[in-house]
Amino acid sequence: MEGKLLKKLKDYSNSDFYPFHMPGHKRNEACNLYSGFYQYDITEIDEFDNLHQPEGILDEVQKEAAMLYSSEETYFLINGSTSGILSAISAVSEDGGSLLIARNCHKSVYHGAFLNRMKLYYLYPQFLPEYGISGALTTEDIKKQLEYIEKKEGKMPVAVIITSPTYDGICSDICKISDMIHGYGIPLIVDQAHGAHLGFHPAYPEHAVAQGADVVVQSVHKTLPAPTQTALIHKNGQLVDSHKLQKYLRIYQSSSPSYPLMAGIEEALVTLKTEGYESLEKLANWKSMICKVAEDFSCIKICPYTEPGKIIISGKESGVTGVWLYNIFREKYHLQMEMCSASCVTAILTIMDREEGVFRLINALKEIDALLKDNRKITNETIVWSLIEPVKQLELWKAYRWPYEEIALNDLSKEFVAAEFINLYPPGIPLIVPGEIIDKNIVKLIGGYLKSGYNVQGIENNKIKVVKLPPKGECYEKD
Repeated sequence: MEGKLLKKLKDYSNSDFYPFHMPGHKRNEACNLYSGFYQYDITEIDEFDNLHQPEGILDEVQKEAAMLYSSEETYFLINGSTSGILSAISAVSEDGGSLLIARNCHKSVYHGAFLNRMKLYYLYPQFLPEYGISGALTTEDIKKQLEYIEKKEGKMPVAVIITSPTYDGICSDICKISDMIHGYGIPLIVDQAHGAHLGFHPAYPEHAVAQGADVVVQSVHKTLPAPTQTALIHKNGQLVDSHKLQKYLRIYQSSSPSYPLMAGIEEALVTLKTEGYESLEKLANWKSMICKVAEDFSCIKICPYTEPGKIIISGKESGVTGVWLYNIFREKYHLQMEMCSASCVTAILTIMDREEGVFRLINALKEIDALLKDNRKITNETIVWSLIEPVKQLELWKAYRWPYEEIALNDLSKEFVAAEFINLYPPGIPLIVPGEIIDKNIVKLIGGYLKSGYNVQGIENNKIKVVKLPPKGECYEKD
């Protein structure tokens, strides 16, 4: 007899659903490391070293990973990129302090700021309304915000944190950004969770390590053939203390690290080193082929601004939402997309994709475009996309600890202060951060996402957590 979860996993694995989603191994049988999973599941016995104080084989393989990415120091992460982000933020924290972060950072960045009681300032990327996604960050915007913080705080933030590539595959010019930030003597931390494959073929942007970032976090499992939860953190230069970083890695990572996961990281990097160039070229050619076919479409568009591993498919011009596209790909064509946004779906290509899956996607795109051409306004769903800049009332670390009350979303006739994160998942980027004001525009935006069928986290039973008003005669704690 087997458990329900294992049975469901087996049934899905044996179906004809094709994965255009993470993890990067794409359930490809060529990844044969785990045919005997439990045979390799050991603990820190003799000759197998210890991740928290590596002196043997784990030290060797981490140094080889550093050489592959031309990093001064590289560490394996078996608690995902999240553990790396939390460690990096804690390593630069100075009794709180402030951080300048891209608003489209993953929620783990916000959690790191919360745990270290840090004040947040935001960078708002360029917005690409045609696809409803965030674009790149500019050095001009970052410089302007740094100078604003210095004037207000009397000092610079302890670090700048950005995401590149974004969840949608948009890359910023890390080389220019890092040069500019280093002129102020502060470190740049790059969440490159979706970019472990970058820098190994000229058709792709260079990875952030080579572009001068001080700390770079990469999820190996997102774009390379490695098991879910595996990642790397690279550290360069003197602006981030190595001993502090190592200390926090020991805090945020399990004291019982999984050897199959660590072996999975190394195997993925071996594949990248030995087969990466050819495989990445094949992937880039597939992406070009898909874009070429889409040039003749009337209704479906492919975003031209992403790196080759991401395909953003939009039906906005035909009045269909990302949810509608996501569902038709899944239900009619058995193509499982990574996620859907307001008017787009995201498909992930990795070096483990197969030609069969790519041509299934192309044929599905052709048929969907023809369907939309013949049936304009095929759905009555509401298309919702927006770039919002909420007003902050309380710092995150205060609001997230503050007593809260729950209020029905449709009862928010006046402004309240959020006591919980509200985000679409995936990708886990907050719409609202605790401490920010929820006004009628925010309520309308959230209601639109819910109506259109999106997974909105932070709302349960149509109720939202808001900061409980202090007793009469008292006021919020001052900054």
